Amino acid sequence: MIPDPATLKFSHKLLTPEKANLPALVVGVFKGLKKPEGVLASIAKQTGAPVQELITSGEIRGVFKEFTTIPLGKGSPFRTMLVMGMGPKKSFNNDVLRSIMARAVRILRKIGRPRVAIVPSDFPGDVSHTVEALTEGTLLGLYKFAKYLDPDASPSRRPLNEVIFLHGDRKSLKAAKVASQKGEVMGWATNQARNLGNEPGNYCVPQTLAAEAKRLGKKHGLTVKVFEKKQLEKMGMGGILAVGSAGKNPPVLIAARYQGGRKGAPLIALVGKGITFDAGGVSIKSYKGMHTMKYDMCGAAAVLGALDAIAGLKLPVNILALIPSAENLLDSQGYKPGDLIQIYDGKRVEIIDTDAEGRLLLADALSYAVAQNASLLVDAATLTGGVIRAIGHVGSGIMGNNQWAIDLMIKAGKHYAEKMWQFPLWPEFNVHLKSTVATIANCHGSPVASTPTAAKFLQHFVNKTPWVHLDIAGTASTEEDSTLYYHKPYLPKRGATGVGVRTIAHFVELISEECGSDKKKLVQLLDDNMIEEWQ
Repeated sequence: MIPDPATLKFSHKLLTPEKANLPALVVGVFKGLKKPEGVLASIAKQTGAPVQELITSGEIRGVFKEFTTIPLGKGSPFRTMLVMGMGPKKSFNNDVLRSIMARAVRILRKIGRPRVAIVPSDFPGDVSHTVEALTEGTLLGLYKFAKYLDPDASPSRRPLNEVIFLHGDRKSLKAAKVASQKGEVMGWATNQARNLGNEPGNYCVPQTLAAEAKRLGKKHGLTVKVFEKKQLEKMGMGGILAVGSAGKNPPVLIAARYQGGRKGAPLIALVGKGITFDAGGVSIKSYKGMHTMKYDMCGAAAVLGALDAIAGLKLPVNILALIPSAENLLDSQGYKPGDLIQIYDGKRVEIIDTDAEGRLLLADALSYAVAQNASLLVDAATLTGGVIRAIGHVGSGIMGNNQWAIDLMIKAGKHYAEKMWQFPLWPEFNVHLKSTVATIANCHGSPVASTPTAAKFLQHFVNKTPWVHLDIAGTASTEEDSTLYYHKPYLPKRGATGVGVRTIAHFVELISEECGSDKKKLVQLLDDNMIEEWQ
């Protein structure tokens, strides 16, 4: 039931739908239609399908995600025509395409149609964008984490093997091929991030993330280093070591480099929080919902997925991906409230709450990235419950010290319908981080302004390097959130979403389009847009 790159393929044919000979065709209609149009009209005329009657009777209404399956007779170019509702025309965008395609391929898989055709030019907008969105929708919609399920527990279904895009001219076919390849890169990378997030906490440990980074290294020719406990001690990675001190599996810092840009190009550092299970340490969490703390490494999954996509697209950039990873458990060897630890850059931190652990790992990794002369820092983390209290599960929180980079990340997210809301980083939040025994406290022990306060803590470790922080605690996974699933049926009803993979990759792509390998240009853009008064 999980799409398999070995069997699922996307192909392009120079062929009109009237001359096809395929199992199924997907067409889309807008809400309020009075008569068939486009491909729907031509197939109805050719086959005698009662499309007008179905519209008149209200069977076909064009309501978002509603569908009508129309069997076609012998001699027809398709056995089945699936009519998908796309909602109001004024609300149409690429995410509607992802959504209807995700639903369509699941329906067709259920009724045993192994190959499906679609005509990209039948939809409004640029054909390339249409094809990319339909490809993503297919891959994301077919995803299900069934690795550990009893094979007999799921109904046997004939897999969907091929999506065929039908084109009327060679120019659009050529552009569509490139677009579908990009959609595949983004879709597979997102699904792999979902796989990592869905693994149980006793299966996905810090060494599992290291193995995934090494796999990507072999796949794309990356340079991958895994710093283990003894090396972390020599380096002074006090945050990672403290958080992982009670874990059965030792902590690691994973560093993967992609050199797609020329020598001297700017270095963009991507940092992902990799807590493979978070019990809260001595400041233990409530048992309610603790099983979902296996998703506390979804920031790491997002960064690894984004790295996979960036390398797969061969973007002309230089990337340093950092994954600080540990298990935040508790035993007599673990760190405690009141302890003092020293971060990689030498700052000392007083521990107020061991459940504010993610920021300690990130502090080490961010300060390491600064020492590596990164021109821009991006981190993704399931960092605070406060972001869920503020904006629910609809979007991620975004913060940072550079407005150009923040705006560009929001733009990248909009392209993939991954919403973000910017929190302020007012200097007054520093009051919550004051310590009488150290440079800074790791939190203030109160839920008040917890999301920007956590980001404010991180800001002390990026110094003046341009930086964007994504708090994905509310979007990294779903737990039967019907509202979110209704609007985005390509998301799982339950499990890791892969949020951030496509957005971060596209963010890097936008930078490469704007600046190429010109470090001076990027640095100037960033310098001109630093947010004043961060202390």
